[in-house]
Amino acid sequence: MAKLVFVFIIFLLFIWRIRAGYHNGILREIVTILSGVISLASVALLFLAISSYREKALSMFAVCVIGLTALGIVFKVCRLIFRPILALGDISVIGGLNKLFGAAMGFAEAVAFSCLFYYIYEYILDHLGWGVL
Repeated sequence: MAKLVFVFIIFLLFIWRIRAGYHNGILREIVTILSGVISLASVALLFLAISSYREKALSMFAVCVIGLTALGIVFKVCRLIFRPILALGDISVIGGLNKLFGAAMGFAEAVAFSCLFYYIYEYILDHLGWGVL
């Protein structure tokens, strides 16, 4: 029963990501992924900076602050670069390809998420002894 639920969730994930990718287009998908990566890196650096400050490791704290500043600059530069590129997606000829490649990118995201969820599911079954799932 649990495997059937798992397959249904994966199926819904594929539909959701392909539809969102088609709606957004590949350009916005790339911007979203890049923003997510920069956000995760910022959060990791922030936690590292806080723990370094609490442990009185000021050299690591300084490196984290410099890293956060550099990530902020990279994010601003990426916004400046992608703003005109996103405007190209509104052109009718490019817009169709943008949507088609966005759907393909959504499919790739769904495959990546499915693999991640499968490994988590297998880990729960094998290592935590929840074989009844």
